[in-house]
Amino acid sequence: MTTVLEQELDKRQKDITLWNNFYKGEHNLGFASDRFRQAFGGMFEHFADNWCEVVCDAPAERLTPVGFRFGTGDDKDPPAADKEAQRIWQASSMDAWSRVAHTEASVKSRSFILVWAADPDADEVEPEITVEDATQCIVAYEPGSRRRRKAALKRFAGDDGYEYATLYLPDELWKFRRATGGSGLVLPPSLNLFQWQPRGDRPEQQRIPNPLGRVPMVELRNRPRLTDDPTPEHKQVIPIQGALNKLIADMLTASEAGAFPARWGTGIDLPKDPRTGQEIDDPELWRLAVNKMLRASNPGARFGNFEAADLSNFVAGITLLTEHVSALSRTPPTYFMGKVQNVSADGLTVADSALASKCRDKTLFLGEDWEEAVRLAFLVKGDKQRGNNPLAETIWRDVEYRTEAQHIDAVLKKKTLGVPWRQLMEDAGYTPTQIDRMERMLEEDANRAARSLAFPMPGEDPGAPQDPQSDPQVGA
Repeated sequence: MTTVLEQELDKRQKDITLWNNFYKGEHNLGFASDRFRQAFGGMFEHFADNWCEVVCDAPAERLTPVGFRFGTGDDKDPPAADKEAQRIWQASSMDAWSRVAHTEASVKSRSFILVWAADPDADEVEPEITVEDATQCIVAYEPGSRRRRKAALKRFAGDDGYEYATLYLPDELWKFRRATGGSGLVLPPSLNLFQWQPRGDRPEQQRIPNPLGRVPMVELRNRPRLTDDPTPEHKQVIPIQGALNKLIADMLTASEAGAFPARWGTGIDLPKDPRTGQEIDDPELWRLAVNKMLRASNPGARFGNFEAADLSNFVAGITLLTEHVSALSRTPPTYFMGKVQNVSADGLTVADSALASKCRDKTLFLGEDWEEAVRLAFLVKGDKQRGNNPLAETIWRDVEYRTEAQHIDAVLKKKTLGVPWRQLMEDAGYTPTQIDRMERMLEEDANRAARSLAFPMPGEDPGAPQDPQSDPQVGA
């Protein structure tokens, strides 16, 4: 099983490396002409007008889980946000690392979540949720199923000259290691002279029981398909990114060669060498400055300028390709423009609607994966009720960007329809923890107001009841 999963993982490395390089701006400048290299040398060796990063980050930055619910199946008992799930989430720092998981899935088409015990030997076992990389992990599914995980593998290189692997099965875990030969080169399994060996000195270290009954690794898939593999956000943009780099390189070359007007002169008598009689064509004679001028003894001499190269054609082509990037990736044009002018608020909302719709679709699939991760976390704690609850639900922050005034105005309008206060606070973007805190503060304010009305200070309202301790008759 380890060998089969490793071979499949090796097949993915080439595509993942390409996608990751384009995201980082490490683009191939094979399109650059010899004239470009002659003009700039190594100045633009790492040049890239990188829009792939924008395309991948735009949806990832809007996908923020803020809590989880576990339904009871009773419509009369609607579930609230689960406080224990929130505690586990915070303990694993997933409020920050979930963003990394979404970004990695956008860039590499997949990312992985591993759920296991932080300290298996502790008296009270606590779960730990970690984000894993697509170059190191792979999940296999049961034949004919896209949900039931059959096995998972994590492979990584250590600093001690060994490569490590852990095979996750529903009932047990197997740990292996093998030498890398000291060169640091990771070879495919068919060419690797060093085979996997059990890790650890004792059998209980090499083969660990899995009390969860499930594979503890969950795959986050970006843009999942039925029969095709998931794809990164910028896959369609990569060819256009290459064309953009080509146009910009050509524009830089043209600016170096013809952006400044060239001068010409006719009928000019060049000075001659008194010894040889040969004309002296010294370039310094033609270098103009503020304190220099050209003169000619021939009355028929003429001077003039060639027109500078027009770079607007390059700008138009670059703008066209950028618009294509925006349309194909459903990224708002405001992400590609340095400034926005003469655009109404309604126009900005319409431009943002495509990205908001795409993000809502992502929350449907990613929410299922996060729910499975939280269920696994409860199984680690031995809570089988929530660990097997099919009615788990991920609570997401609103994926649509609006001004604060627009947002609060929409919440107030919902209030007139009778939407409960707690739901209004969720719609306003507050996390379950913040809502609980505000609810306690409201109760304290209400109690304080009630006490002030029931027992005002003497002299403030003579007709009001007095404090029983200060009035003997009232106390009696």
